[in-house]
This record gives sequence, C-alpha cells and structure tokens, in this order.
Amino acid sequence: DAIETVPVAMKQQVRSGKAQVLTTIDGTTPKLYDIEIDQVRYNDSSPTRNMVIIITDAELLEKTGGIVQGMSGSPILQDGKLVGAVTHVFVNDPTKGFAIFAENMLKTAESMESEQNAAA
Repeated sequence: DAIETVPVAMKQQVRSGKAQVLTTIDGTTPKLYDIEIDQVRYNDSSPTRNMVIIITDAELLEKTGGIVQGMSGSPILQDGKLVGAVTHVFVNDPTKGFAIFAENMLKTAESMESEQNAAA
C-alpha cells in the first residue's frame, strides 16, 4: 500500500472543532476516527499538551471507551493537514486527552538532528 503524505499545519492553523485521529484498534490497518479539538493552547509551558481532544467517534468509544494505552503518537488530522499527535489521556475521563502540535514535533526533530550533526 502506498503511504499518503499530508502537509503539516502550523500551530496557528489549528482550531477548535472537528478533526480525526488515525489509529489502529483492530488488526494492523489504521483507520480514521472522529474527534473534537476542544482547546488549542499556544502557551509553551507544557509543550506536549498543546491541545485538548475529545473522542466523539461512536465506534471508537464503543470498542475502547476513549483513549487507551498504545494510542500515544496517533496522528491527528484537520482540514487535510497533520495538526498533531495524541500524547496523554485524562485519568479521570478516558474520552479526553492531550495532544502535541505537529509543528512542535518537527522543531524537536530538527533540533535533535542539528545536535547530532554538530556532534559528528
């Protein structure tokens, strides 16, 4: 299967509202499930908690109850762009969790790459 590439959204393009998470709950084939981006946080004090997400997909809720172990890192798509990835679940409400901006993940990857190149 060909892997489809999607553009990365800058954090200013991420908005509250409908989105989808790409995750695998049965077998090995990832599938898109509906979520809601409840909050977008531009404050960098918590760099892995940039968004609050809510699972709204009936099938995903029925099968998992929300965000479960192994879903961390699942990509979040909005308006055809990669906006982020799942990072944490709310302990008291598994239908909600945190996500990181894709832009922040790219910045971390780029800074690690430049550190490795400097060390080489």
